[in-house]
Amino acid sequence: MWVITVYTKNDIQMYEFENQEEAKETFKKLKGNKVLSEVIYYNDFDENLIEEAYLNSKVS
Repeated sequence: MWVITVYTKNDIQMYEFENQEEAKETFKKLKGNKVLSEVIYYNDFDENLIEEAYLNSKVS
């Protein structure tokens, strides 16, 4: 899932998208301060892959 968060002077709006292409197209059209984020659910991954990624990551 992809989320666009738009910050305006008095408001915050969020838009959700199922694919990156649609999110990027909309992102270009929106005005104001905005952030495009990819939401990744850990439940969608194998537990062993998550543990391996964690052990191999560098944390500062």
